[in-house]
Amino acid sequence: MGIRIVCEGDDDKKFIISLMNHLKREKIINFDKNINQYFIIKNGKSKLLDISSYSDMEKQIKVGIISKLLFLLDCDYIEDDINCNGCENSEKCIKNLIKKLNVESKYFLFNKNLNFFILNSLSDDIKKCFEEFQNCHNIDDFNKNRKVLTSIYRDLYPKKPYDFSNSIFDELKNKLIWLFKGE
Repeated sequence: MGIRIVCEGDDDKKFIISLMNHLKREKIINFDKNINQYFIIKNGKSKLLDISSYSDMEKQIKVGIISKLLFLLDCDYIEDDINCNGCENSEKCIKNLIKKLNVESKYFLFNKNLNFFILNSLSDDIKKCFEEFQNCHNIDDFNKNRKVLTSIYRDLYPKKPYDFSNSIFDELKNKLIWLFKGE
């Protein structure tokens, strides 16, 4: 159990669990029934990128309890935080954190956020419907960091909420496969 997935919040965790379960059903990865053991929720990007919030994990890394990490974070909107928002700044910040932790690690950046990422996995006609709904209700003005559309989509399609065959998921799937390799 030397691997961990570090993410910002519960919505990210729920999404990754659905992808992990898909990969397990496809016999691509294998993991214990207690899937929660793999996750560390940081409750926001600023805490995820704050090295001081990793003191316990650093101890576990030093003694070999944790040997691999996968970080999942949003690029967000650059105007929210000039230092670590926007894809370029987020990438610099996560690389800096990984260097300081000194453990085998990879990261995945959701372009803007999970909501935007999921929207880009939809067929053009369904995506257009969701974008029209988003614009009609000014969802970004309401709270651009909430995953409103992702939640609605998940509720509309509870049996198969995501089309994991879409190529948008390939990089993330490959990073999960890397994480679980040898586990």
